[in-house]
Amino acid sequence: MPRLKTRPVHGADEIRIFFDALAEDYHESHGDGGRLLRYRLALIRRLLNDVERSCLVEIGCGNGLHLFPLAGEFHAAIGTDLSPRMIAAAEAIRAVHPHGTRVRLAADAAECLASVQDAVADAVLCVGAFEHMQDRPAVLKEVKRVLKPGGAFVCLSANGGYVWYTRLAPWLRLATRHLSTDRFVSGSEWRALLREAGLRPLTTGYWRFVPAGDMPRWAAAMMSGLDRVGGALRISALRGGCYAKAIKS
Repeated sequence: MPRLKTRPVHGADEIRIFFDALAEDYHESHGDGGRLLRYRLALIRRLLNDVERSCLVEIGCGNGLHLFPLAGEFHAAIGTDLSPRMIAAAEAIRAVHPHGTRVRLAADAAECLASVQDAVADAVLCVGAFEHMQDRPAVLKEVKRVLKPGGAFVCLSANGGYVWYTRLAPWLRLATRHLSTDRFVSGSEWRALLREAGLRPLTTGYWRFVPAGDMPRWAAAMMSGLDRVGGALRISALRGGCYAKAIKS
């Protein structure tokens, strides 16, 4: 039986309702939450190591899982999310966080960042949310608008070319999407999307991600092994995560 049941949705309101329902008990579902968070933050910091530190914007920030650990490294941090309840959960953390005064939060769809001014961000970050955003060209247009010239966009997402999504799960008749609108982007697709948005791709690559919570235990163990093999041999189809970095020229 599938571990994951895809939910049919027909628009932004239904996507918002889905994430509102997750906000109260949002947690890592694919493994050791602390270890995986440390790994992602190390990768994000490496990708952001050459950016100025005035302002960070995170789109699809959820409850601030990545935003708050990074907030102390910037003079200001802005988190936006489609879900008002996710933003409310982040506000509760902000109120007691040591760097909370640097953080501003807003319930904005990534396709229309009404609360973020033009050319304000040294970096825009998106982690594990791009696949849920329906109008990707509109999202990247907004990313370009809010970035300063020379500012960087960094996104960590699932790899659309992952063999689990393209071959194995369909063969096993297992669901791979939480929402019917979800779409995973491959490394080659990232470069095309970024160029079309007027952003200059700097690098794309792959990161260690196995959607273990969405598959049977035996499959998670197998895919974890294949991910290690893919990393060692540089086989992109065996890597569950894909990242992209681009700059606004």
